[in-house]
Amino acid sequence: MAELEWEGRPERPSLRRAIRHRLRRFDPTIRVIAEGFLAEASSIDLLAVGGEGEIISIRIGRGGDDVALLTQSLADLTWLRPRLADFLKLAPGLGLEPSAEPRAMLFCPEFARATRAAVENLPARSIELATYHCLRQQGQLSVLLETTSASPRQTGEPQQTDRSLSAPLAHPFTPPPRPTTPSQQPADRPDSSNFRTGLTDADLHIEGEEEKILD
Repeated sequence: MAELEWEGRPERPSLRRAIRHRLRRFDPTIRVIAEGFLAEASSIDLLAVGGEGEIISIRIGRGGDDVALLTQSLADLTWLRPRLADFLKLAPGLGLEPSAEPRAMLFCPEFARATRAAVENLPARSIELATYHCLRQQGQLSVLLETTSASPRQTGEPQQTDRSLSAPLAHPFTPPPRPTTPSQQPADRPDSSNFRTGLTDADLHIEGEEEKILD
């Protein structure tokens, strides 16, 4: 197997594509329909439709910004809920279910204890936290994803061990310690325009065959 190289801070467009590819391969019920989708005050990294017809906001953090992104994810749910009818009119073929509640997924290298504690107070699956680790194989960027099961407070059941969405590696891979990250980069610049869907013809059609990130 080709040597794996730890990748600390890839560019956001590359990171979006890597996470999109990984989700498509390991959870085919999630279909990404747009990237960089303009919401109320900032862009949602990936907008998707889930297996039950629910619309999903996916936000990607860079480290140290998970508390702010949790607030944005909650705002996304409020913003998306009354606009489901608009999506159904504009793109009836997306498979959206009008009665399905929107949900959010938040991907970060790690989460603060306060973020995890806050999510425990929310309805089950309304916001799902997932950690990611980036690596390169033969120069191609890929990610390892791991999500934590719902808390006992949400499900009423004992907490389960984490479920990994990452591809099994041919040999154990332990990422080296992360270097100290620079100060938090500014978030996506807010757009002060009135509501607009941000959907284009290109957004509403998944490419037939995208370049594979990691075989």
